[in-house]
Amino acid sequence: MTTSEQDVSTHDIPLIALVGRPNVGKSTLFNRLVGQRSALVHDQPGVTRDRVFGETVRSGKQYQVVDTGGLDFQAVSRDNPVLVGIRAQAEIAIEEADLVLMVLDGRAGAQPDDALAIQLLRRAGKPFIGVANKLDVPDIDTQAADLYSLGLPQLVCLSAEHGRGFGDLLDAIAAALPNAPEAPEHDSDNDVAVPQDLAADDDAPADPTRKPPSVSKWDGGRIRLAIVGRPNAGKSTLANTLLGKERFIVSDMAGTTRDSAAASVTVDDQEYMFVDTAGMRKKRAISDDLEHFSVVAAVRALDKADVAILVIDAQDGVGEQDAKIAALVNKRGKGLVIVANKWDLVRGEEAKQEMAANIRERLSFVAFAPLFRVSAKNRKGCTRIFAAASDCQRERNRRVSTGELNRFFREVVTANPPPRHKGHRPKLFYVTQPMVGPPTFVFMVRHAASLRESYRRFLQNAVRDYYGFGGTPVWLKFRERPH
Repeated sequence: MTTSEQDVSTHDIPLIALVGRPNVGKSTLFNRLVGQRSALVHDQPGVTRDRVFGETVRSGKQYQVVDTGGLDFQAVSRDNPVLVGIRAQAEIAIEEADLVLMVLDGRAGAQPDDALAIQLLRRAGKPFIGVANKLDVPDIDTQAADLYSLGLPQLVCLSAEHGRGFGDLLDAIAAALPNAPEAPEHDSDNDVAVPQDLAADDDAPADPTRKPPSVSKWDGGRIRLAIVGRPNAGKSTLANTLLGKERFIVSDMAGTTRDSAAASVTVDDQEYMFVDTAGMRKKRAISDDLEHFSVVAAVRALDKADVAILVIDAQDGVGEQDAKIAALVNKRGKGLVIVANKWDLVRGEEAKQEMAANIRERLSFVAFAPLFRVSAKNRKGCTRIFAAASDCQRERNRRVSTGELNRFFREVVTANPPPRHKGHRPKLFYVTQPMVGPPTFVFMVRHAASLRESYRRFLQNAVRDYYGFGGTPVWLKFRERPH
C-alpha cells in the first residue's frame, strides 16, 4: 500500500465567496447570482450571520457561491463574540474559495474597513474582483472612482438589486474561472430509443436466468471518496487507518476537523483519493460558528466525490442527522458505503444484532448500500471498504442498452400495469438510460402525473432486482408523451 498527496481536480466546481463590510449588498448579489432568494436581505447591518451556500449555472458553466457576514473590523477589535465569529467564518470562506468577490458600496466610496478586508485577501493570495454595488444608474458610476484608491485588480460597477451591470460581472467571473465545468445535460438522451409501446409482445420475454447485458463505463481510474458523518464518529481515525498514516488530525473533541483535506492511497493497483470532511451536525447544535461553515466544506467535498463513506458511531446508532446525510448522498447521486465504527464497543451478540437491525431500519431508503462493522481505532474490518468502494463505482457507471431495457420492461409492465389514478391509466411507451453516475432511466409516459409514487418505486425495485446496481442510487424520470 502506497500513499501520496493529491491536488483537487481542476474540473471541480469552483467556489465563489462574497465578502465585504456590513450592508453593502452581499446577500442581494448572492440572490441574483444563485437565482433565488436564499439569503436573508435586510437593511440592518450584520443580518447575515449564518453562511449561505448555493449553486448556479451561468452561460453553461457551474459555480458554487457562499455568502458571508459583514466584516466590521472595528467591532471585532472590541471583542464582540458574534462579530469575531463572523470574521472567522469569512476567513474560512476566503480560504476555501477559488474566487472572491469583494463587494463595496459604490456610493459611499472607500472606507477603512474596505482597505483592511483587501489586505486580508492579499495575505490569503486569492484572486478577487472588486464589485461596486448600489450604482443604480450610469450617471452615478463616477461616485465609485474613489474605490480605485484601494488598489483593486479589477472593478465592476453594478446594481445587484436592479441587475444593472450584472452581465459585466458574469463576464469577469468567467474570465477568472476559465476551468469551471460545463453543466451536465442530465435529461439529454444519448441513446436514441425506438418509440414503441412497452406493452407490445413482439419479442420474447427476458430470461431471468441469464446475466443481464450491461457494461460499466468506468475505466478503472481514480475513485474519489468523501468520508462523511456526524462529528466525533471517527471519520479521521478511519481515514488514517485506511491511508496507513496519520494524515488527519484525530481528537476526542467534536468538530476537530474544520476543513476538508485530500490524500490518496493505492491498493491492488487501484487509486483512491480521500477527502476527510468536517463533521455535519444539526444547526441548533452548533455552538461554534466555524462548525457551521464546515458543513459547507463537507457538502463541497461530497460534490467532488464518486463514493461517500458514511461513518456512524455504533454506540449511538443512527440519528436524525445520519439519515439526513444519507439522504444528501442519495440526492447527489453518489455511491454509498455505510461504516458502523466503534463496533468493538458494542457489547454482546444480542446488542450487536439489534444495532445492525437499527441501522438497516433507519436507513432503509438506502438499502442498496453495503454495511461494514469496523473498529477504525483497532484497525479491524476496514480493508474491505476499498473493494466495496470499487464495486460502488463500477455499478454507479453501469449502462444497459435501450433495446435490453425495453425488452425487460415490456414484460414487467405487461405483468403489472400501472393502476388508474385521478381518472387516468398511465401508459408507458419506452425507456432509455441516458446517463450514468448515477444510472438514470427516462420513461416516456402518457398521463405521467397520474403515475402513483408506489408504482414508481415498483419500477425502481424492478431495475435493482434484475440489474443489480448495488451501492449506487438509481434515478427514474418520467416524461410526458401525449400520443
